[in-house]
Amino acid sequence: MSLEDIERKLQEVLDARASKIGKWEVAEIAASGNVSGAVDLGGHFGFLHIVIPTITSAQLELQVSKELSGTYQDLRQDALTDLSTGGFSDTWKLGGWRFIKIQSSAAQTSAVRFEVRGVTY
Repeated sequence: MSLEDIERKLQEVLDARASKIGKWEVAEIAASGNVSGAVDLGGHFGFLHIVIPTITSAQLELQVSKELSGTYQDLRQDALTDLSTGGFSDTWKLGGWRFIKIQSSAAQTSAVRFEVRGVTY
């Protein structure tokens, strides 16, 4: 293996471990609903940036799946808010999941659009 090959392999390893920021996506909960549609973050990320608009008072949590159209389950880590009316941004631990939904403990009186993106530090 040449020095150039070694340098290229080393750069590939460093690139794979580098910070990664996904593009902003929208997770929308419909009026009278309590769970958003499925969102593909476009890759596997360690964390989720979430912009939480004003909402009907509720707890929010993250659901994850191995496939976009798969079965979603609650992610029981840091991806949970206290009872709130929103109006803030947060970072939730995602643990490498790609496909997500946002679930609210209460039905929302109007449609709510959360902005989300995956991030790996």
